[in-house]
Amino acid sequence: MSPDNLDIQNSLDKDLIASVTDLKVYFESKQGMVHSVDGVSFDIVDGEMMGLVGETGCGKSVTARTFMQLVQSPPGVLAGGNIKFRSKNSKNGSQVIDLLDLSENQIRELRGERIAMIFQDPGKALNPGLTIRTQIAEVFQEHRENDVLEKAGLKNKLTGVTEYFVKKYIKQEAGFLVTTLFKIPPLSTYKKKIDSGINRLVAEALEETQIPNPTKVMERFPHELSGGMKQRVMIAQAIACNPDLLIADEPTTALDVTVQARVLDLIKELQKRHKTSVLYISHDLSLVRRICDRIAVMYAGQIVETGDAETIFNQPKHPYTQGLINALPSMSHERGKLEAIEGIVPELIEPEPGCRFVSRCKRRKANCEKIDPKLQPISEVDKSHKVACLLYES
Repeated sequence: MSPDNLDIQNSLDKDLIASVTDLKVYFESKQGMVHSVDGVSFDIVDGEMMGLVGETGCGKSVTARTFMQLVQSPPGVLAGGNIKFRSKNSKNGSQVIDLLDLSENQIRELRGERIAMIFQDPGKALNPGLTIRTQIAEVFQEHRENDVLEKAGLKNKLTGVTEYFVKKYIKQEAGFLVTTLFKIPPLSTYKKKIDSGINRLVAEALEETQIPNPTKVMERFPHELSGGMKQRVMIAQAIACNPDLLIADEPTTALDVTVQARVLDLIKELQKRHKTSVLYISHDLSLVRRICDRIAVMYAGQIVETGDAETIFNQPKHPYTQGLINALPSMSHERGKLEAIEGIVPELIEPEPGCRFVSRCKRRKANCEKIDPKLQPISEVDKSHKVACLLYES
């Protein structure tokens, strides 16, 4: 890691796994710069499930992808901010690093091992031309060669050139020469043991996500599985290395309601079992309330309110949060009527100063169109509940 990364080691509270500060991610367009993520700040507590909720297009997924440097550039532009992350099981011990300062090789070491992601549509995220076994095996081969050796019964039993060749084979870095050598004894024997060890690791990962007959499923291709099964495969791939942070980007959107419930329960169960922190992204506020400890509400590229889940639902402060909650179907609503937030989402190309919800807000004041509200605690008593609204600024 660079000296710059080591300098911020003491700047992340010990109870946090990650902290996003003033993150700005823009996209180039013919009309101008789109401020997709504009000054986003929030923390993720170690071991908690944090919900990031908002309408489609508010910047949730861009925020998530920025954690793993998956925003394509161009057109994406990192305009400012940082994401501090505590890698608890790194090779150099527990470290706090700025994810946005890492090189491509450095972030690759973290992806899949210390930070993993469950994508929205498993049908698109999984490679249709590779078996399930091959796709999950890649995680172990890239990050867990010692686990592979242990399952193969070869740990601490190899030395010198043999060990070098075996590790090259595991990490799929073998050229023509090494591939040829592994067809000849004794390396051919090692090959069988390694392949068997990988198969056991893949089967165990699938079994943990409650997939029946994992040894059969691992030999199938994605198109042979149902949507729910494919999503379980994605979850198995994500938790294979027991990451410190799991990012779930609307993982149940493409599933029917009954399958959604089972997948949600599975994610929550695995989170508790592995003591993994989770950033759960969704547009469904009631769903987020069900499984998350805390919630950050996002609107038009900015965080407008954060707090624990029950506080956000029972004492929402921002007019947008209040509108979202009032729009949820409820037995208390007048028959035949659902409340809706009037107006449309503002244009994010070179946005003007002022609150971005002002055109849709029923409680707006004169200065709301001119002053950018800052995310700050509601009171000195409860500093965990924050809102970005001039109605609460003294």
